[in-house]
This record gives sequence, structure tokens and C-alpha cells, in this order.
Amino acid sequence: MLAVYTYSNDIYSLAWGVVLSRVIGLSRTSKTDNPNSLTLSFLYKPFLLGLGKQICDIMKRILLFLVGAVMALSMFAQKLTSVRSFEYLDYVTPHPYDVRKATLGGESLTISYNPNTGYGIKFRYIFRNINISVKFITSGNGKYIYTGTDSSGNKTVVATKRKLSDFLDNVGQTQSESFERDKEIEIAIYGIGDLSIYPLKNTPERRKEKEERSIKIKERNRLQDKLNELYSYWQSTKASVQDSLRNSFKKEFFEKKGAGRYGWDSETNFAVRYMACIDSNKVVKILKINDVKVAENIEYLDEFNRNEYKYQAKNNNGAKLINGKMFLTDRFSPNLIVCTLTREIVLKKGKVLYTRWGSGKVSQKAEKVIEANIALLKKGRYLIEIQELDGELISVVAQKYLNISNKKEIVLYSIYE
Repeated sequence: MLAVYTYSNDIYSLAWGVVLSRVIGLSRTSKTDNPNSLTLSFLYKPFLLGLGKQICDIMKRILLFLVGAVMALSMFAQKLTSVRSFEYLDYVTPHPYDVRKATLGGESLTISYNPNTGYGIKFRYIFRNINISVKFITSGNGKYIYTGTDSSGNKTVVATKRKLSDFLDNVGQTQSESFERDKEIEIAIYGIGDLSIYPLKNTPERRKEKEERSIKIKERNRLQDKLNELYSYWQSTKASVQDSLRNSFKKEFFEKKGAGRYGWDSETNFAVRYMACIDSNKVVKILKINDVKVAENIEYLDEFNRNEYKYQAKNNNGAKLINGKMFLTDRFSPNLIVCTLTREIVLKKGKVLYTRWGSGKVSQKAEKVIEANIALLKKGRYLIEIQELDGELISVVAQKYLNISNKKEIVLYSIYE
């Protein structure tokens, strides 16, 4: 049994050795490769035939997989190359008021192509976003004609001296001072108007300029947003500021016995001009009233005077942003008018025999002043004149009629005395 086992192992070892030698391509015949040998002829030939068939099947499958993969990649690459897009950093266009002059559009211009939808042209002109889609129609007279619509559905015609497909390869103008007619893209949008644009070729210098301009635009927008924020706050608080000014005028009128610092006229009630500052913390400071400076806020007024023409942002209402603060001038009517009311009475022995009020109603304080001082009046006919400001008593004066042309005044109450 031991001899049989050893003999079998030797046979299998020899068979596998021959198989491996054939597989790896060792074609030289061994000295022991005898066709009449039971060990070689009988054992390895059938095995090799089966193994070769399996390898052939595997190779066929690998080849089919590789062919399929190559075809798929080729189709995908073809699809990628057929859908194209190119973005120009800027373009030039005729100046709105002088079409002979070139002016920068200041915005990027994107030209794209899709085999299903045609050519797309997208850019911003002044305050309008232009986005059109067109397809080639015909050519003639040195121009290529494309038709389609814009994003709003308006009929659009595009005419170029060279194919639109050329513009997908950075073929714009190299300078922005004049027009290169072969780079012109004429656009006619029905119901809106005609426009010519000239793409500018992308260069490292132009890209740097674009980045610097973009930074400046972002900063300008940030400052404009800050101004809008402060102005919106001012709109919400303006009424209370004007009420405060009105009350201060009234208080000053009585404290200074009719005189005032700020040139407010209680007789004519002209509108009051004032200048205000709203700082970054939204604190309101009044800098001037009419032409009179407010002493406690003089530093803000000096800051404005130094930087009046160096403002960071400005709106249509004249508000300016300077060093993060908003300065503006406004006006309002305080509606503080001195009203004069009259009352006619006839006295006899200290008693009122007859009374007649004119138009309007006087305050209780005026009534009490008249009652308290009635003893000062002697027999006769009197016209009592009462002055008030916003319901506050200014004066009470009794005028006695001596004759038609002669009147005697008796002051019963007055803030002026």
C-alpha cells in the first residue's frame, strides 16, 4: 500500500509539472517525453485539451468586455465634446449715447452649444439679464443667421460674421478701445430692441482685472446694503425724532419767552430743515436745525464736512454713507402755530353782564386767569384777547373800548413779562 501511494503521488506531480510547462510556453521536448510512455501520453493530453477550452472561453469574455468598455467610453467622450460652453470675462458694446465709442459691459458673457437645443447666449446688459437660445438657419451676404427666443419667449435673431461655434474657443477681441467687426454678435429681440456685443478674449491680465473689479463690486454692494439698512431704520424712527424736535421747540419757546436758537418762526410756521446722523449702532444725532449747528454734536458735522464728497454709498433721497455712518438732510413742519382767540364782555360793578366768545375754544388755564383777574377790570366793555401755542397759554390781554379810536390794554397774563 505504501508503494502504491508513493507511485500515485509521483504520477500527479509529474502531470502537473507538464501542464504548467505547456501553459507557460516551454515548447522544448523533455527527454522523458516518450509518446509510448503511460505516464505522459495517457495522463496530460486530455487534461490540457480541457484546460485550453476553458482559457479560450475566458479570453473571449475578456475581449468582449474590453470592446464594450471602449465603445461606451468613446460614446461618452463624443457626447461630452458635443455639449460645449465658454465664458468670456467681459465684453464691449456701443455706448448708449455715442454708438461710435466702445464701453465695457462689466459682466461675463457665456456662449454654449447643445446639439438638442442649439446655441445659448447669456449675459447682463445694464440692468437687464439677457438669456437667448437660437439655432442656425442660413448664411448669406457674409453673415450667419440664427433664430430663436429669449427667456421670455420673445422672437430673437442673431447675426454674426463668423460661426457662433468659433466663439466657443476664446476668439474675442484683444482690446476694448474699439470694435473688431469680425467679432461682432448682433442681437435683435422683438419688442425690446437691437444690441451688438463684442466678446473680449480671456487673458491672465483680464482675469486679474476681473477679480479686482469683483472685489470692488462686492465691497460697494456691502456698503450699499449698510446704507439701505440704516435708511430703513431711519424711516421707522423718523416720526419719533420729529416729534422730539417739535417738543423741544415748544419747550424752548416758553423757557425763552418766545425766543429760540434755531430760527423757528412761531408766526409763519415755516418748515424746519434739519440734518441728522445715524451711526453704526443706530443712534440718531441731530447736527443742524435750519442753519444753526447743534453744539453737542459738532464733531459729527465736522466729519461730514471733511468727507462730503468722499462718501462710500448714496441713495436717491440724498442720504450718504461716510465711515459707516449715514448722513442726511430732511425737513418737516412742526405745526406749532400761535392761535389768537377773543372774548367780549361787559362789566358793571365787578359783574359780567354780557359775554360773547369768538371762534375757537380756550384752555382751562385761560378761563382761570380771566376769573382770577376780573377784579382788575372796571366798568365798561372789554375785548379779551387770548394767545395759545399748542394748548399752552401765552398771554391774556383785556382791551377796554374808550372810543372808536382809543383802546386801553390791561395785561392779565403774559409769558413775555
